[in-house]
Amino acid sequence: MKAIWVPSSPAMNLSTPVAAAQGAPVLISWIAVNNDPFERSRERSFRLHGGERIEGPTLALLTNSDSEYQGRITDAVLLRQGGDEAAFHTNIYEELVAVLAERCPTLRLHPIVWSGSDPTDHSAIFEFLRECIPQVRRKFPGRELVVHVSPGTPSMQTVWVLMAETGFIEAPFRVVKSFKQEDRQNGKPVVTPVVVGIDTFYKRYMETRPRTDAAQDEVIRWDPARFRSKALADVFREAQRVAPLKVPVLILGERGTGKTTLATWIRAASPYRKASLDDAWPAVACGQYTSETMRTELFGYRKGAFTGADQNRDGLLHTADGDTLFLDELGDIAHDLQRLLIKAIEEGRFQRLGSPEFEKTDFRLITATNLPASELTQRIAPDFFDRVRAFELRLPSLREIPEELDWMWDAVIVGAARRARVHRRYTSLPEKERSRLMTALRAHHLPGNIRDLFRVAWRFLAARADDRWPLPHNEAISYALEALEAPAPHSDESSRMIAQAFAQGRSLPEPLIKQGPVQTEVLVADLRKYLAMELRRVSKAHHLPVDQVADVGERTLRNWLRKDPSDPPES
Repeated sequence: MKAIWVPSSPAMNLSTPVAAAQGAPVLISWIAVNNDPFERSRERSFRLHGGERIEGPTLALLTNSDSEYQGRITDAVLLRQGGDEAAFHTNIYEELVAVLAERCPTLRLHPIVWSGSDPTDHSAIFEFLRECIPQVRRKFPGRELVVHVSPGTPSMQTVWVLMAETGFIEAPFRVVKSFKQEDRQNGKPVVTPVVVGIDTFYKRYMETRPRTDAAQDEVIRWDPARFRSKALADVFREAQRVAPLKVPVLILGERGTGKTTLATWIRAASPYRKASLDDAWPAVACGQYTSETMRTELFGYRKGAFTGADQNRDGLLHTADGDTLFLDELGDIAHDLQRLLIKAIEEGRFQRLGSPEFEKTDFRLITATNLPASELTQRIAPDFFDRVRAFELRLPSLREIPEELDWMWDAVIVGAARRARVHRRYTSLPEKERSRLMTALRAHHLPGNIRDLFRVAWRFLAARADDRWPLPHNEAISYALEALEAPAPHSDESSRMIAQAFAQGRSLPEPLIKQGPVQTEVLVADLRKYLAMELRRVSKAHHLPVDQVADVGERTLRNWLRKDPSDPPES
């Protein structure tokens, strides 16, 4: 079911984000077909009170003198049904527009038509709103959405409340309901908040974060309901299966793929979580510590254990009792600590530094690394490695899941603005420029994955939030993309089709043959360029010379990366 923006006037560009002074609230609501703009009887005649027509829910919220929103809302997103009864719903909408033009002449209307025909179909309504709400949020970045649940069918009202309570509507927002005049005569207000207070996994997940996170400014929250790729959906499906089990989980993935995020997701979905630790649950970025300091961080110490130990201190193994312990950068754990951790993992016992006594702990272990398996096995003792990888999960790189970049960018740019303390109005992009940005990101190899997105986002915000010389959107995008490394070599469609067929052990696809002769030299050149870029990336990431990563040297890579293959190679 598609969300269709319908222009309210030729001058209104609905693909352009809308800002407002002081961040005025934005109304989002279905129209009430039986009671907008005025209440009607079952016979469709207007109901009267003191000879005057009784205002319907939308007018009551926007214009009633007792409504807290009177005069405060500058934009209203009005949803209406299309399908078989489109003409009827359009007539009601136009009646409402005519009255609003008189009572709220400065109000900007942003109508959206749902193509569905069954207003009782919860699933169809949910799918429509799941697509529609992110569009509305992008259009009004940072502004409070006033979600009016009174208009519409009971099914529409139910879906609104459930989406709000389970995290599908991005903050800031407020859910409200309005009361009819007959109810207000009995002491009810015009508008009142709706708070159900459902304790859901998603809400817990959104509120929790690890105690130590080396890249907290580069973390986004993942919503599996928004996933579009099979690869990412499969990872989270596996994570969901293992979350209830008290078995160690090893998360593999390149830097910036979201390993900390996945660990947080597993913890939030598991019974190994104490709500009191949600603000800072036990986690260690192992690469930040020496062997000695990491031992005190994990095991704690007794007073007098060493110079400066003037009091007892609990370690993370003590804190993690009944919860989850996350060890990031697993390959940086020293061998002596690995041996000590085996006892804690296997027996649930450990000793504080300077203490002869053993303490008990019952925790669930999650570890993560961006190292390849070949290097990891060189750094980690086999006994320890066997104990931490009872269950392995591998997060795909963004190169493998380009279809996820749309929603990821939305999450990243908002997170970057919050971190940089920049107003969210600067995060907005017209659809044309947004499309250009997405195309550029999908074409890049993004070796830093989500971290690369943050680098682009921060440069974009710097260009847009410059009060003296702000760049226009198109120039700001160009400036932002300079944050990325040189783009990966271009590969035409034929090269991609052949590479995919090779990887899957299939025959060459028929559409490729019909396109004409396969350009084998182009294909081989593309492959070499790809290998050159990747070998350089791996070499840089692991601080190794190229000839230790592959059986070729830097000179060969430079030859593979020549802009024109016809140029003479380096000798």
